[in-house]
Amino acid sequence: MATSPAERNVRGNNFVFFGGSAGMGRAAALALARRGASVLIVGRGEKDGQAVVEAARAAGAVSADFLAGDLATVAGIQQVADGVRAWRSELHGVLHTAMAAFQGKQVTADGFEFAFALQYFARTALNRLLVERLAASGDGRVVHIAGDVPGFFKPDLDDLQFERRKWGFFKSVLGTHILGFLHIQEAAQRWRDLPVSLTATCVNSTKTKAMADPRMPLAMRLMGQFGTTPEVSATNAVRVLTQASAQGLNGAVLRRPKRFEPQALQFDSGDAARLWDITTELAAQRGLRLP
Repeated sequence: MATSPAERNVRGNNFVFFGGSAGMGRAAALALARRGASVLIVGRGEKDGQAVVEAARAAGAVSADFLAGDLATVAGIQQVADGVRAWRSELHGVLHTAMAAFQGKQVTADGFEFAFALQYFARTALNRLLVERLAASGDGRVVHIAGDVPGFFKPDLDDLQFERRKWGFFKSVLGTHILGFLHIQEAAQRWRDLPVSLTATCVNSTKTKAMADPRMPLAMRLMGQFGTTPEVSATNAVRVLTQASAQGLNGAVLRRPKRFEPQALQFDSGDAARLWDITTELAAQRGLRLP
Protein backbone atom coordinates (compact mmCIF):
# COMPACT_ATOMS: atom_id res chain seq x y z
CA MET A 1 0.00 0.00 0.00
CA ALA A 2 1.44 3.36 -1.02
CA THR A 3 2.11 5.81 1.75
CA SER A 4 -0.03 8.94 1.55
CA PRO A 5 1.87 12.25 1.49
CA ALA A 6 -0.06 13.14 4.65
CA GLU A 7 1.35 10.12 6.48
CA ARG A 8 4.71 9.27 7.97
CA ASN A 9 6.44 6.28 6.42
CA VAL A 10 5.81 3.47 8.90
CA ARG A 11 7.32 0.67 6.86
CA GLY A 12 9.40 -1.44 9.23
CA ASN A 13 8.37 0.67 12.23
CA ASN A 14 7.28 -1.11 15.39
CA PHE A 15 3.72 -1.00 16.75
CA VAL A 16 2.13 -2.82 19.68
CA PHE A 17 -1.59 -3.55 19.91
CA PHE A 18 -2.78 -4.34 23.43
CA GLY A 19 -6.03 -6.22 22.98
CA GLY A 20 -5.16 -6.69 19.32
CA SER A 21 -6.59 -10.20 18.99
CA ALA A 22 -10.04 -8.91 18.04
CA GLY A 23 -12.18 -5.84 17.42
CA MET A 24 -10.65 -2.40 17.00
CA GLY A 25 -7.17 -3.58 17.96
CA ARG A 26 -7.23 -6.18 15.20
CA ALA A 27 -8.59 -3.67 12.68
CA ALA A 28 -5.87 -1.14 13.51
CA ALA A 29 -3.12 -3.77 13.46
CA LEU A 30 -4.14 -4.86 9.96
CA ALA A 31 -4.27 -1.23 8.80
CA LEU A 32 -0.66 -0.78 9.94
CA ALA A 33 0.29 -4.14 8.45
CA ARG A 34 -0.98 -2.98 5.06
CA ARG A 35 1.46 -0.08 5.37
CA GLY A 36 4.35 -2.48 5.92
CA ALA A 37 4.80 -1.97 9.66
CA SER A 38 6.07 -4.54 12.15
CA VAL A 39 3.26 -5.42 14.55
CA LEU A 40 3.06 -7.15 17.91
CA ILE A 41 -0.36 -8.47 18.94
CA VAL A 42 -0.88 -8.75 22.70
CA GLY A 43 -3.82 -10.73 24.05
CA ARG A 44 -4.95 -13.68 26.11
CA GLY A 45 -6.10 -16.05 23.39
CA GLU A 46 -3.34 -17.84 21.45
CA LYS A 47 -5.66 -18.99 18.67
CA ASP A 48 -7.16 -15.56 18.00
CA GLY A 49 -3.79 -13.87 18.34
CA GLN A 50 -2.07 -16.16 15.88
CA ALA A 51 -4.95 -15.67 13.43
CA VAL A 52 -4.30 -11.91 13.48
CA VAL A 53 -0.57 -12.53 13.04
CA GLU A 54 -1.24 -14.61 9.92
CA ALA A 55 -3.63 -11.98 8.56
CA ALA A 56 -1.09 -9.23 9.24
CA ARG A 57 1.64 -11.10 7.39
CA ALA A 58 -0.69 -11.67 4.46
CA ALA A 59 -1.60 -7.97 4.48
CA GLY A 60 2.04 -6.94 4.07
CA ALA A 61 3.53 -6.55 7.54
CA VAL A 62 7.33 -6.64 7.56
CA SER A 63 6.94 -8.83 10.64
CA ALA A 64 4.09 -9.91 12.89
CA ASP A 65 4.23 -11.64 16.26
CA PHE A 66 1.93 -12.61 19.11
CA LEU A 67 2.58 -12.15 22.83
CA ALA A 68 0.26 -13.86 25.30
CA GLY A 69 -0.48 -12.06 28.54
CA ASP A 70 -3.09 -11.28 31.16
CA LEU A 71 -3.34 -7.50 31.41
CA ALA A 72 -5.77 -7.67 34.33
CA THR A 73 -3.03 -8.73 36.76
CA VAL A 74 0.05 -6.91 37.99
CA ALA A 75 2.21 -9.97 37.30
CA GLY A 76 0.77 -10.17 33.80
CA ILE A 77 1.51 -6.50 33.14
CA GLN A 78 5.13 -6.95 34.17
CA GLN A 79 5.46 -10.07 32.02
CA VAL A 80 3.95 -8.30 29.00
CA ALA A 81 6.14 -5.22 29.47
CA ASP A 82 9.21 -7.47 29.60
CA GLY A 83 8.03 -9.26 26.46
CA VAL A 84 7.47 -6.03 24.55
CA ARG A 85 10.91 -4.72 25.55
CA ALA A 86 12.47 -7.99 24.40
CA TRP A 87 10.59 -7.72 21.09
CA ARG A 88 12.05 -4.37 19.98
CA SER A 89 14.34 -1.68 21.38
CA GLU A 90 12.26 1.08 19.77
CA LEU A 91 8.50 1.52 19.63
CA HIS A 92 6.82 3.90 17.19
CA GLY A 93 3.34 3.42 18.58
CA VAL A 94 1.08 1.50 20.94
CA LEU A 95 -2.69 1.18 20.91
CA HIS A 96 -4.77 0.23 23.94
CA THR A 97 -8.11 -1.41 23.19
CA ALA A 98 -8.29 -4.22 25.77
CA MET A 99 -11.71 -4.25 27.41
CA ALA A 100 -13.94 -6.61 29.34
CA ALA A 101 -16.72 -6.11 31.85
CA PHE A 102 -19.18 -7.95 34.05
CA GLN A 103 -22.70 -7.36 35.28
CA GLY A 104 -21.52 -7.46 38.89
CA LYS A 105 -18.46 -6.24 40.73
CA GLN A 106 -15.38 -8.41 40.19
CA VAL A 107 -12.14 -8.05 42.15
CA THR A 108 -8.81 -9.27 40.79
CA ALA A 109 -6.21 -11.26 42.73
CA ASP A 110 -4.39 -7.95 43.27
CA GLY A 111 -7.43 -6.46 45.00
CA PHE A 112 -8.37 -4.18 42.10
CA GLU A 113 -11.90 -3.71 40.81
CA PHE A 114 -11.77 -5.40 37.40
CA ALA A 115 -12.49 -2.47 35.08
CA PHE A 116 -10.00 -0.34 37.00
CA ALA A 117 -7.39 -3.09 36.63
CA LEU A 118 -7.79 -3.67 32.90
CA GLN A 119 -9.00 -0.39 31.45
CA TYR A 120 -7.02 2.03 33.58
CA PHE A 121 -4.18 0.50 35.58
CA ALA A 122 -2.84 -1.77 32.83
CA ARG A 123 -2.77 1.03 30.28
CA THR A 124 -1.10 3.47 32.63
CA ALA A 125 1.46 0.99 33.90
CA LEU A 126 2.39 -0.18 30.40
CA ASN A 127 2.80 3.38 29.14
CA ARG A 128 5.13 4.18 31.99
CA LEU A 129 7.09 0.93 31.70
CA LEU A 130 7.54 1.42 27.94
CA VAL A 131 8.15 5.18 27.74
CA GLU A 132 11.89 4.76 27.17
CA ARG A 133 11.26 2.44 24.20
CA LEU A 134 8.74 4.93 22.80
CA ALA A 135 11.14 7.85 23.17
CA ALA A 136 13.94 5.82 21.56
CA SER A 137 12.03 5.82 18.25
CA GLY A 138 12.10 9.61 18.07
CA ASP A 139 8.34 9.77 17.56
CA GLY A 140 6.53 7.34 19.86
CA ARG A 141 2.75 7.61 19.88
CA VAL A 142 0.34 6.21 22.47
CA VAL A 143 -3.36 5.90 21.70
CA HIS A 144 -6.15 4.99 24.13
CA ILE A 145 -9.51 3.93 22.71
CA ALA A 146 -12.09 5.63 24.92
CA GLY A 147 -15.61 6.97 25.08
CA ASP A 148 -16.72 10.59 25.12
CA VAL A 149 -17.55 10.45 28.82
CA PRO A 150 -18.74 13.56 30.71
CA GLY A 151 -16.48 14.78 33.49
CA PHE A 152 -19.06 14.11 36.20
CA PHE A 153 -18.21 10.39 35.88
CA LYS A 154 -14.81 11.09 37.46
CA PRO A 155 -14.39 8.52 40.25
CA ASP A 156 -13.67 9.40 43.85
CA LEU A 157 -9.87 9.27 43.97
CA ASP A 158 -10.14 8.17 47.60
CA ASP A 159 -12.31 5.17 46.67
CA LEU A 160 -11.09 3.84 43.35
CA GLN A 161 -11.96 0.23 44.26
CA PHE A 162 -15.57 0.93 45.32
CA GLU A 163 -14.91 -0.03 48.91
CA ARG A 164 -17.18 2.74 50.19
CA ARG A 165 -19.24 3.70 47.17
CA LYS A 166 -21.89 1.40 45.76
CA TRP A 167 -20.54 -0.31 42.65
CA GLY A 168 -22.36 0.27 39.38
CA PHE A 169 -21.49 -0.95 35.89
CA PHE A 170 -21.54 2.44 34.23
CA LYS A 171 -19.86 4.17 37.17
CA SER A 172 -17.10 1.59 36.94
CA VAL A 173 -16.55 1.38 33.20
CA LEU A 174 -17.12 5.03 32.32
CA GLY A 175 -15.03 6.12 35.28
CA THR A 176 -12.01 4.32 33.82
CA HIS A 177 -12.20 6.54 30.73
CA ILE A 178 -11.96 9.65 32.90
CA LEU A 179 -9.02 8.14 34.78
CA GLY A 180 -7.38 7.46 31.42
CA PHE A 181 -7.88 11.09 30.39
CA LEU A 182 -6.25 12.24 33.63
CA HIS A 183 -3.29 9.92 32.98
CA ILE A 184 -2.85 11.19 29.42
CA GLN A 185 -2.99 14.80 30.57
CA GLU A 186 -0.45 14.25 33.35
CA ALA A 187 1.92 12.09 31.28
CA ALA A 188 1.90 14.69 28.50
CA GLN A 189 3.15 17.25 31.03
CA ARG A 190 5.71 14.99 32.72
CA TRP A 191 7.09 13.75 29.39
CA ARG A 192 6.84 17.04 27.51
CA ASP A 193 10.59 17.02 26.77
CA LEU A 194 10.42 13.50 25.31
CA PRO A 195 9.46 12.67 21.70
CA VAL A 196 6.37 10.85 22.96
CA SER A 197 2.71 11.81 22.48
CA LEU A 198 -0.42 10.45 24.15
CA THR A 199 -3.89 10.76 22.65
CA ALA A 200 -7.37 9.43 23.39
CA THR A 201 -9.68 8.63 20.48
CA CYS A 202 -13.34 8.28 21.38
CA VAL A 203 -15.62 5.78 19.69
CA ASN A 204 -19.33 5.05 19.61
CA SER A 205 -20.92 1.63 20.05
CA THR A 206 -18.97 -0.95 18.08
CA LYS A 207 -19.62 -4.57 17.11
CA THR A 208 -16.85 -6.27 19.07
CA LYS A 209 -16.37 -9.57 20.84
CA ALA A 210 -16.31 -7.79 24.21
CA MET A 211 -19.63 -6.04 23.56
CA ALA A 212 -21.26 -9.37 22.63
CA ASP A 213 -20.01 -11.13 25.78
CA PRO A 214 -23.01 -12.60 27.64
CA ARG A 215 -21.49 -11.32 30.88
CA MET A 216 -22.10 -7.78 29.61
CA PRO A 217 -25.30 -6.03 30.72
CA LEU A 218 -28.10 -6.41 28.17
CA ALA A 219 -28.06 -2.71 27.31
CA MET A 220 -24.40 -2.92 26.32
CA ARG A 221 -24.95 -6.04 24.23
CA LEU A 222 -27.79 -4.34 22.36
CA MET A 223 -25.64 -1.27 21.75
CA GLY A 224 -22.92 -3.49 20.36
CA GLN A 225 -25.32 -5.37 18.14
CA PHE A 226 -26.40 -2.16 16.41
CA GLY A 227 -22.98 -0.50 16.55
CA THR A 228 -20.56 0.30 13.77
CA THR A 229 -17.74 -1.93 12.57
CA PRO A 230 -14.35 -2.13 14.32
CA GLU A 231 -12.70 -0.86 11.14
CA VAL A 232 -14.74 2.34 11.20
CA SER A 233 -14.22 2.86 14.93
CA ALA A 234 -10.46 2.40 14.55
CA THR A 235 -10.16 5.09 11.87
CA ASN A 236 -9.02 7.95 14.10
CA ALA A 237 -6.64 5.73 16.08
CA VAL A 238 -4.96 4.63 12.85
CA ARG A 239 -4.69 8.24 11.72
CA VAL A 240 -3.06 9.28 15.01
CA LEU A 241 -0.49 6.50 14.61
CA THR A 242 0.25 7.26 10.95
CA GLN A 243 -0.21 10.95 10.21
CA ALA A 244 2.93 12.87 9.28
CA SER A 245 3.15 14.99 12.41
CA ALA A 246 2.15 14.44 16.03
CA GLN A 247 1.72 18.18 16.52
CA GLY A 248 -1.42 18.90 18.51
CA LEU A 249 -1.87 15.27 19.56
CA ASN A 250 -0.03 15.20 22.87
CA GLY A 251 -2.40 15.38 25.81
CA ALA A 252 -5.35 15.55 23.44
CA VAL A 253 -8.66 13.79 22.94
CA LEU A 254 -10.63 13.27 19.73
CA ARG A 255 -14.18 13.31 21.03
CA ARG A 256 -16.07 12.99 17.74
CA PRO A 257 -15.44 9.61 16.09
CA LYS A 258 -16.35 10.80 12.61
CA ARG A 259 -14.10 13.87 12.66
CA PHE A 260 -10.41 14.38 13.27
CA GLU A 261 -10.46 17.23 15.78
CA PRO A 262 -7.88 16.88 18.58
CA GLN A 263 -8.72 18.97 21.66
CA ALA A 264 -6.42 19.50 24.62
CA LEU A 265 -7.55 17.71 27.78
CA GLN A 266 -8.28 20.24 30.51
CA PHE A 267 -9.10 18.33 33.67
CA ASP A 268 -8.04 19.58 37.07
CA SER A 269 -4.23 19.41 37.11
CA GLY A 270 -4.22 18.64 40.83
CA ASP A 271 -6.41 15.58 40.27
CA ALA A 272 -4.17 14.41 37.43
CA ALA A 273 -1.00 14.73 39.52
CA ARG A 274 -2.63 13.06 42.51
CA LEU A 275 -3.85 10.11 40.44
CA TRP A 276 -0.32 9.64 39.10
CA ASP A 277 1.01 9.37 42.66
CA ILE A 278 -1.82 7.06 43.74
CA THR A 279 -1.08 4.76 40.80
CA THR A 280 2.62 4.72 41.64
CA GLU A 281 1.84 3.72 45.22
CA LEU A 282 -0.72 1.06 44.24
CA ALA A 283 1.85 -0.50 41.92
CA ALA A 284 4.63 -0.36 44.54
CA GLN A 285 2.41 -2.08 47.10
CA ARG A 286 2.14 -4.99 44.65
CA GLY A 287 5.83 -5.16 43.76
CA LEU A 288 5.72 -3.18 40.51
CA ARG A 289 8.00 -0.17 40.21
CA LEU A 290 6.71 2.44 37.78
CA PRO A 291 9.07 5.07 36.36
